[in-house]
Amino acid sequence: MNQQMDKPKPNGGATDILMNAFSEFKSKHDENLNKRDQQLKNDIAEVQSSFDRVEEILNRPLNGIPKAEVSQPNRFEVTVSGKKIPVLGREDRLSNHFRPQPSYGEPEWNLEDFVRNSMGINSRNNSVLERGSATVPEFLTSRIIDDIRAKNTLIKSGALTLPLDGKTVIGRIDTDPVAYLHAEGVDDIDLSLPVFSPVELDPGMIAVQIPLSVEIVADSANLDLLLRTSIAAAVAKKLDALGIAALLADVNIPESATGEDTETWSGLIAAAGSSVALNCDWAKAVISNAGDYTKRISQVDGTGRWIGRPSELLPMSDLFTTSMTAGKSIMGDFEKGLLLGMRQELRLEVVRWHQPGSASHLLVAYLRGQFYVVQPAAMYRQLKTVV
Repeated sequence: MNQQMDKPKPNGGATDILMNAFSEFKSKHDENLNKRDQQLKNDIAEVQSSFDRVEEILNRPLNGIPKAEVSQPNRFEVTVSGKKIPVLGREDRLSNHFRPQPSYGEPEWNLEDFVRNSMGINSRNNSVLERGSATVPEFLTSRIIDDIRAKNTLIKSGALTLPLDGKTVIGRIDTDPVAYLHAEGVDDIDLSLPVFSPVELDPGMIAVQIPLSVEIVADSANLDLLLRTSIAAAVAKKLDALGIAALLADVNIPESATGEDTETWSGLIAAAGSSVALNCDWAKAVISNAGDYTKRISQVDGTGRWIGRPSELLPMSDLFTTSMTAGKSIMGDFEKGLLLGMRQELRLEVVRWHQPGSASHLLVAYLRGQFYVVQPAAMYRQLKTVV
């Protein structure tokens, strides 16, 4: 069967075919490019949405932190400013629950910016003039509260921190009920009621005033660190004094029946033994007067050699403070026995031109915080001299 071949077309026809093919290829190529660009835009939008979602999650409480009810069953949560916050242990940080909003490349706002903007000598875009001069963002105030807790002796001993957003009442155990072994047919179970008492958590206000000259604020490169350190040290010291006073005054805390020297290792062991005899666990921490602590660690034997800390006391945190009365100490499980109730909303205010004659402004920092004894039987009061 013969097949008839098409006659070659003129060159003009071949050019038309080639141009049409190129136009078709270009059209499809442009269409593919447009589809790719659109897909790329969609992918970028999806990634941005994911980033926004991550930022949202990062600003939620308990992010990256084990939930209290899972890892720490003895803790419970409270709601502060719409966020669920577990009771804070010694190593926990309140600022983990109040993360700053994403700054997208801008420097993080700090206390130095707050002061300088309030005094009108800074030009940061996120200035306090836009936010209001009475308060600072939650993440910054919570960070200062963490600084305060880090410097506080009672927190170092293990006391928990309960963030509060209003007056709160909790119960404490003053005495336990008595358990009886029952014999069949015998009336041998006596009525025994535990004694509970309410503890109203309504902390008083603690305030700090710091005069600031225009020159110091303008010239100090480390102003943020200086102010945070100064505020934290002052408030922590006051909280220590108030908390120690509460521990020394609580009549439900068991104490030495006979003198137990606070200046010697043997006296400290005797006090720990007395607390164990009262069905307490071996004390996790002891807080002594600074002078008593120094004398205790300065003990030497008859040959002049240092008397080291007995091995039985090694698991016990040995702390000191000038707020403790000489001749007295407090030991026990501070995590069970003591609680710091603290309002989260630490406030900072700048009073401009407080002293015009010296070109001085005034920074005022204040919060409401107070220690409360919540389980007296978990504590023991050591007395060098029993009156």
